[in-house]
Amino acid sequence: MKITKVENLERGLAYGEACFETFRVINGQIFDWPGHWQRLASGLSEFGLDVPAGQDQEVLCACLREAARTGPDVLLRLTISGGEASWGLTAKAGEAAVYIQCMPYTGNHAPGALRLQSWPFPLRKKQSKFTSDYAETLRALRGVNDSHVLFEQDGMLISTATANILLYRDGHWSTPNADAGVLPGRVRDFLIRNALLVEEPCPVAWLEDCEAAAICNSGLFIQPLACIVDVARQDAMDIHHTALQPLIDILQQQEGVQLL
Repeated sequence: MKITKVENLERGLAYGEACFETFRVINGQIFDWPGHWQRLASGLSEFGLDVPAGQDQEVLCACLREAARTGPDVLLRLTISGGEASWGLTAKAGEAAVYIQCMPYTGNHAPGALRLQSWPFPLRKKQSKFTSDYAETLRALRGVNDSHVLFEQDGMLISTATANILLYRDGHWSTPNADAGVLPGRVRDFLIRNALLVEEPCPVAWLEDCEAAAICNSGLFIQPLACIVDVARQDAMDIHHTALQPLIDILQQQEGVQLL
């Protein structure tokens, strides 16, 4: 354990006063950058951290520059916090701090498998990616080195630890309501806006009879699911279901998207 004496402390660390976005940068392009920035700025405004107009372009250029140094296909995490400040909950830093982390994207495009787990905390609406929400997710995982979980509460599906869940049954794709503690993912919202996905309550029982299932986020975009561990089914989920193709096709046409 490293022990450090400090005079100032990063407020993202001290109080969780930070928001972040994670996305791919593929050959200098980002899927739905305006949506990512709007969600980030909306979360920061909850802390009273208003980003000056036009600064999104400065941050965008910095993201593209750092991604280019890393490679042609990069997973990037952009975090903005309250910055360093002296002691005190209401002490304010001189300016917000911007952090960029990059790594080459090496995602696994094989069909995924999830395990079902109950979410132990009260649900609340999430409009942005607050770091404190992900600290709560770590508490829910209780130190288990496996984020491939699908959370549910009271028999209703929520989301995975890092992605939105999509279920295909009765001729359409469904995803849990955002007001049920679900982060409105950028890929999720894009599919809803294009009438390819319906937002509605999704009972856990649907896992037993859905024809296909997938997860989506701005890293893997769309990944079919092969199974949910410990969910009894009469037949396997169809990882090649024809209903997956319209989702893949429309995403493949967008800037900053690459699917195998």
